[in-house]
Amino acid sequence: MEEKDVIKVLRHYRHDLLNHLQIIQGYLSMGKTDKVESKVKEYLQLLDEERKLVNLNAPLFALSLIQFDSLHSNFRLTYHIHTNKKDLQYLDEVMESSLNQLMSQIKNTSDETELYEMHLQMYEVSSSSMIELKLTVNGNLPSIEKLMKNIESMGQGIEVHQEPDGFVCTIEIPC
Repeated sequence: MEEKDVIKVLRHYRHDLLNHLQIIQGYLSMGKTDKVESKVKEYLQLLDEERKLVNLNAPLFALSLIQFDSLHSNFRLTYHIHTNKKDLQYLDEVMESSLNQLMSQIKNTSDETELYEMHLQMYEVSSSSMIELKLTVNGNLPSIEKLMKNIESMGQGIEVHQEPDGFVCTIEIPC
């Protein structure tokens, strides 16, 4: 990554931080301390998830998630890390590539005027020595059946099923 790319990521990160602080400041100026407390707690949880993400020692994957919203204008991603593994560097490229391939399929069939909510959960499946990435996508997706078939054809270890408001895709990555 070049210096200009690092600055771009930092600019977006700083912008997001200022947005959070401005919301908190707005609630504080209105005397809505319950909302301030709620927003501070929410932001601290977000930072805790980010800490877990960067401590995985998977820099490509972490960077993909951290800059996700700025790269995909009509998608909003949240994530939760449910693993105690501290060194996933050997899976870094596989996880990042899987996420990029999945996003390519989703973007090809998405509506650019629609805002999609996405939630990624990472699990450690200790019984089978796997890392599981579970992505939930909510929003109006045209041709969802075709999208699901395209995702399933990406390879083994990928399951996808439709939900009332979108779909859920699970990718199992052997450790």
